[in-house]
Amino acid sequence: MMAAKKKKKRKYYSKTNSSQGLFARRGLAVLFLLLLLGAILFGLYQLVSLGGSFLFSRNPRFKHKQINITSDGRLSTAKLLAYADIPQGVNLFAVDFKAVRKNLSSVPLIESIRIQRKLPDTLMIQVVERDALAQIRWTRRGLPFLLDRHGVVLPATRTGQSLPLIDGLQLDKLRPGEQLEDSGVQYVLDLLSTADSLGLGSKIKFKRFNLHYSDFIRAELNDEVTAQFPRHSAREKLIRLVRVMQMARDQGDRVKTVDLVPDGINVPTTYW
Repeated sequence: MMAAKKKKKRKYYSKTNSSQGLFARRGLAVLFLLLLLGAILFGLYQLVSLGGSFLFSRNPRFKHKQINITSDGRLSTAKLLAYADIPQGVNLFAVDFKAVRKNLSSVPLIESIRIQRKLPDTLMIQVVERDALAQIRWTRRGLPFLLDRHGVVLPATRTGQSLPLIDGLQLDKLRPGEQLEDSGVQYVLDLLSTADSLGLGSKIKFKRFNLHYSDFIRAELNDEVTAQFPRHSAREKLIRLVRVMQMARDQGDRVKTVDLVPDGINVPTTYW
């Protein structure tokens, strides 16, 4: 018998393994291109930043020679410059606006700050100070502080002694710069702000507010008038009070008490 022919072994190639290898090589190529592109962009950014610093923040032409800092209140220029803490001779484009604004905002009297450059060598800073609307007595023995329209506590002043006094609020601590979030205090400040915005200073003048009561606020006005306000609808209640006072004047009457707590049409009123 003839020897059996040896069968040739067939070779099988895995299509899956070859595809995975191709994808891996492509992934590495893409990753390399991305890294190369990132390196190029970073280099360009550094180059542009360096060029910009020589044109602006390192340019001696923009070295500040003057700081114009103004305020609409009582803070002096010298004090404001000390609070701002801007290094002498610094380049205008190297001034850290955020740091300057933070330094000035730490002063309780300051409400807002505007900073701008006036090329080539001047820095402009405009400060708006807080306006006190009322005094607040927070302890029985302590001297009153002042409050602005946002409830921010301000140091006491001589001129502030003529402002309406908020009483009946007992607090453990109160410091200038803090903001009171008490609903009764905010209601009183809304009343006073509304009175100012409507120009009612000649028609109605508050002397004292008592926050001791939980469901209403008692206000003392000039001419020995007492009014009770609910803790809501400040603008509406204030307008109703002005109308009652005006009608009494027109009729020759002198108001003693006004109860603005009820929401009905009639306003309970007594007269002297």
